[in-house]
Amino acid sequence: MNLLVLEPDEVGERLPRSDRRVEHVRKILRKKAGDTLAAGIAGGPVSPAPLGTATLEELDEKGARFSFAPEREAPPLRPLVLLLGLPRPIQAKRILKDLSSLGLARILLCGTELGEKSYADSDLYLKGDFRRPLLEGAEQAGSPRLPEVGTNPSLKAALRELSGFPGARIALDPYRSAGPLGAWLPGDGDDSALLAIGSERGWTARELDELEGARFECRDLGDRILKTETAAVAAASLVLSRLGYL
Repeated sequence: MNLLVLEPDEVGERLPRSDRRVEHVRKILRKKAGDTLAAGIAGGPVSPAPLGTATLEELDEKGARFSFAPEREAPPLRPLVLLLGLPRPIQAKRILKDLSSLGLARILLCGTELGEKSYADSDLYLKGDFRRPLLEGAEQAGSPRLPEVGTNPSLKAALRELSGFPGARIALDPYRSAGPLGAWLPGDGDDSALLAIGSERGWTARELDELEGARFECRDLGDRILKTETAAVAAASLVLSRLGYL
């Protein structure tokens, strides 16, 4: 944890001893009452997300209480949106954590024709319980600004929601690929990107037609088969590099 990230309503309130942040501050950082540490208040792509200093006001067997002094706003998120076929829930949590660390602006999860339909019935997706992995990614990255995360039942519905996206559009697929993603360059005026990655079994021909009809260019990650969570991080990193962020 490189940054203590607090929710806005947690400042000045007692956090229980079982809270993972309290345990980290007590056991790993070995902080005592009166000590300070780098902190931030969780916010979204456009809502306030201040960085500053937290003071450990109380620490006892019942928990801890922090005050917070803001100093500056966290930097903006990167202008990359990921459209991702629903992964299995345990994978989704790891993916959300890593993509939050990378600073993506938005992650849109959607059902796909080849994806496992039962995933959509998990508590993670039914309740939209994405906050904890996003916060863990933010703590790692040292920024309290969190991506926006949403879900859609199908690729068609997701593309309809993203129809007004102004930047470059790339879909991963080895069969219709125009070449490796590592060789892709944004076009003139493209300062943002929308990246589409299918579920573990990829896109169907019909879904690829939909993507190409929505002006997506197909690219690949070479001749090796990667897990969804690996492909998502690798592809996002490559696109961010081409946009000048890595």
